[in-house]
Formats: sequence, structure tokens, C-alpha cells
Amino acid sequence: MSPDAIGLDRSFGKTGLLIPPSATALPVAEPDWYQRACRALQGIKRAVQTGQPWTLDELTSIASGIVASLRVNDKLVQAALQHNDGDYLINNAVNVAVVSVKIAEALGYESAKLEQVALAGLLHDLGMFILPDALVYKVGTLTDEELQHVREHPQHGARLFKEVGEAYPWVGKVILQEHERRDGSGYPHQLVGDHIDEMAFVIGLADVFEAMMSTRPYRRGLSPHRAIYTLLANGKTVFPYHLLKALVDQLSIYPLGTTVRLNTGETGVVSQLNRQYPLRPILQVSQQAASAHASALKTVDLRAETSLHIVAVVPIG
Repeated sequence: MSPDAIGLDRSFGKTGLLIPPSATALPVAEPDWYQRACRALQGIKRAVQTGQPWTLDELTSIASGIVASLRVNDKLVQAALQHNDGDYLINNAVNVAVVSVKIAEALGYESAKLEQVALAGLLHDLGMFILPDALVYKVGTLTDEELQHVREHPQHGARLFKEVGEAYPWVGKVILQEHERRDGSGYPHQLVGDHIDEMAFVIGLADVFEAMMSTRPYRRGLSPHRAIYTLLANGKTVFPYHLLKALVDQLSIYPLGTTVRLNTGETGVVSQLNRQYPLRPILQVSQQAASAHASALKTVDLRAETSLHIVAVVPIG
């Protein structure tokens, strides 16, 4: 959940990594890191709401698993862009962690730093857990007073995290700064430019991107394609350009799962990215099978099929 989704126009130092190294992690093909992260965050949320003690042990292991999984394939990216049903506050945290790691990969962060990003992404909205559900899950536009309460969640989160996370100082900084914006339009302290930590910018960008795609009872979410275009058009004053470029480099103008129309009239779904040729991804294109009641898919690599090109993105719904 990000109040920044209300409208974009409203808008390292070195630390010792204490997260268990991923080099000897469990095989990444087996665990469902997405669901494990959701369950762990639900447990932390319940503990915060009931005043029970909680620790970061499981979440640090999950952060390492997320990084290791993304090094092998893009299954977690596909999961993050699908926006499945569930507690959107929890889903947002996991989605932001995944997208943040992808952005950080494009920036050249080494493995230990990527794990720091993943952990900070998972906990970026920790302070939202302390707010009343009636406010967090309200259907409709927030009043000015309600919006002010929501915008106090970074301080709530930093206080909560300080009780358990002294060994992870970068997370506390991200919690306080991820809603700050380069032009001073963010909150809670209206920081500008270099006064904002780069990791906070990375996670803030992922948070806004994710929030733009999320459907709420009072508005429909954008497609990943449209969200990226909107950020490129409107986000240059609030985020450093090299971070916007990193987002595009990793997710492409046509992110995974985007349905597109070709110049032949055929439609296809982006199934794989061509990193060096972002306008020419690999598609799964529908074609009529022998049976009149069946259809089949063919793989089309637009980098190789030079006579084909994308003419439009097919809207959601």
C-alpha cells in the first residue's frame, strides 16, 4: 500500500551484511519464495498488531532465497506482475522486494547488497501494520486527515524496526526514506537529492511502480507496460533518471505477461525478454489448431523474425 499511488504528480554507505550468504542456500527451484515471504510477513503483521515479539530470522533467509531465485529465472517477476488476490499490503511488500532486486541488479549491486535490498523491500511498509485496518483497507479516497495518518507510517515503522533490527541499519534508513522524492515532494521530511539514500530511491521507485499496477476498489490498476510509460513520462523529477533506466532495462517497455498485437494482426504474450533488444521480446502467439475448438501456441522471437513487429499493447480486460 503506497499513498504515492494517489498520483505521481503529488508528489551507501558500506554496511556489514549479516544476512546468511546465498551461496549455500537451498535449491532455488524447490521453495516457493513468494508464498514463504507472504506467510512470514503475515506472521510479523499479526505480531505487531497484537504486541507480540517477533524476529527477522526467517525473513533474512527468504531475502537470500529471493535473490538466488532471481539469479536463475524470472518466475518471481512474473508472480509480482500478476497481482494475485490476497492481502494487498502483504503482496505489495513482496512485489516491491522482487522489483527492487531487479532494479538493483541493473545498477550492478553485488550479491550481498542485493540481499540487503530484498530485506529492506520486504519491510519497507512495516509501519502500515500498526495502522487500523479500517484506514489501511478503506474503500474510497482518503480524507486529508486520514492521509496525514498514513503518511506517519515511516516513523512508526522506524520505531518498530529499531526494537528488533539494530544489526540491519540500512533497513531502518529505507523505512524512513523510501517515500522521499528527489524534488522534495516526498515525506516525512521532504528530503531532496543526495540527502536520500540510493537504496531508498530504488525501493521507492519499485513501490510506486507496484502501486500503479494494483487495482483498488476505487480505481483500476495499470498494465506493467502503461505503468512504465507513465513513470518515464512523469517520474523524472521525483526519481533519478538512472533508476528509471534500470527499471526499463530489467523489465522492458513490454514487461513479462504483456499482451501485444503484431503487424500481422496476431496477438501474443511476452514470455521472455531480449535484454539487448527491449522492443523485440519473445512471445507466445496464439494460432488455430487442427481442431476448430482448440488453439495452440507458437514461440516467436521478434529478434529473429525481423518482418514482425509490435504495433500495440492489448489493454487489460
